[in-house]
Amino acid sequence: MADEKKSSSTHVIYIVIIVVLLIAVAGEFMYFHKKQSESMMANNLPMRGGPMMMQAKNGKGSGMDMMMVAVTPPPVSDQQQQQLTEGTDKSTTTKTFNITAGNFYFVPTKITVNQGDKVTFVMTNAGGFHDLVIDELGVKTAITKTGNAATATFTASKKGSFVYYCSIKGHKQKGMWGTLTVQ
Repeated sequence: MADEKKSSSTHVIYIVIIVVLLIAVAGEFMYFHKKQSESMMANNLPMRGGPMMMQAKNGKGSGMDMMMVAVTPPPVSDQQQQQLTEGTDKSTTTKTFNITAGNFYFVPTKITVNQGDKVTFVMTNAGGFHDLVIDELGVKTAITKTGNAATATFTASKKGSFVYYCSIKGHKQKGMWGTLTVQ
């Protein structure tokens, strides 16, 4: 009887050891993959075609992070090209530019207007959550989601080059910006 209890106790000890080892291996596996993901995110890898995490704008997360994939920007459309050409036309002082926003780009990325022009940016969101901001000119659209548009109208009151960008955390750093030149 004592041998049966000793054998039973030995089996329980072996099972406990095996369970502890499995938990340790699983914990190490999860820790390694978390560190690897954090390292890739910190180094902005991969920039194109790979998954990117999107975090809530307040930096606290929403409890439900979303995977975002960077995509190749579309070419400038014929309408956008015409608007860019008309941007420096002095015969009119009212200019409208259709800007496409996506993960993580704006199209077009270079716009030129004349000082004093009344400028309207119509930003159409092709994917994700984005806005458009020009700090020096006080321009800021609403944050939009895929398929929606936001508009900002302002006067190009001073000469210079101004960066327009998406203010969602990390988007500007991933290449979501362009330049407005006021001549």
